[in-house]
Amino acid sequence: MHPNDIHKGMRSSDPAHAAERLRVDGVLVQHFRESGLTGSRWDQFHRQLLGHGLTIVTKLVRSGAMFARCGRHGRYLHQQAIPLDEAEELASDAVFDGFVIFCERGLLGREWSVEHGQPLNEYFVNACVLAFPNVYRRWQTRMSGWRDVDLLDSFASLEQVVAEGNPEDAVVEQQAANAAFAALSEDSRRLLILHEQGYTHAEIAELTRLTPRAVEGRLRRARLTARQHTDEER
Repeated sequence: MHPNDIHKGMRSSDPAHAAERLRVDGVLVQHFRESGLTGSRWDQFHRQLLGHGLTIVTKLVRSGAMFARCGRHGRYLHQQAIPLDEAEELASDAVFDGFVIFCERGLLGREWSVEHGQPLNEYFVNACVLAFPNVYRRWQTRMSGWRDVDLLDSFASLEQVVAEGNPEDAVVEQQAANAAFAALSEDSRRLLILHEQGYTHAEIAELTRLTPRAVEGRLRRARLTARQHTDEER
């Protein structure tokens, strides 16, 4: 199965508009194939495409509609509750993997064509749908593997929020740090724990089945969230 096989019925109600849209897409694809997916036009196009895909896929994951989409095409997944921040991460990973499918199979592999009658942005979203089952299973495996990881009792040492003043100040700061740590998602806490224990981004990526870049981004967001919560608690 490839993205052209999914939701072929999604077409513009105006045949003339749909035909013109496909014609423009065909011209773009021809240019991208000839340029080897490089150049300023490609850079602009793929940034816009990723933004469009992330918006759509995030809505699908958050609402649970992604599971129905996958199931309609024989990719049945055991649906479980996904925290909002985790839904955004899953959507981001699905878009990244979907973009690889889009480029390698749709453009360079020449699976996409005007004759199939599917606009490029729809083909891309459908590629993200195809990518989601593997992304979701990786997430489930990662979450299951975390069960043996002990959580720290405190987040204070990570953000150095325990004051060096009198004991009363230290207690207040410690309480704020603990509240900030508890406010984070379980996945974020575990990443912070591993980082505090001296693991590199590459090592954490291997343990969590993420990329080093994804680890760095999640750690940065976790610290920002914790700092904001700590400021509110003080």
